[in-house]
Amino acid sequence: MKPVKYSKANTNKIDLGTKRIYKYPTPTKLMDVGKMVVNGRHPQKEGSFILEKECNFIIYVLSGNGKVYAGDEIFDVLAEDVVFVPKGNNFAVEGNFEYITFDSPAFYMEQSEEVTK
Repeated sequence: MKPVKYSKANTNKIDLGTKRIYKYPTPTKLMDVGKMVVNGRHPQKEGSFILEKECNFIIYVLSGNGKVYAGDEIFDVLAEDVVFVPKGNNFAVEGNFEYITFDSPAFYMEQSEEVTK
């Protein structure tokens, strides 16, 4: 495998209403990276969460502030905070902030589902 560089123009943009995802292409399914922009709550319905079945991920907060719901924990986050979310946990975000996710293995929408707690 050769080194490669991607720019924002190469991202797959996914608009989920209160959350925009900029998913960068990667040459491997072992990991990936994406930028998230949150304005509100995702998923939007109170009491709803995303269940990550396959990937573990790390959130690195770039700017703003908000909350990360992961498993039974609620983390208040600010710029430069990091949150680790292991697979098999419910997940939601709320606030006005931007963050980067590092996923392992690579994230695909079909490996997660919205659940109600």
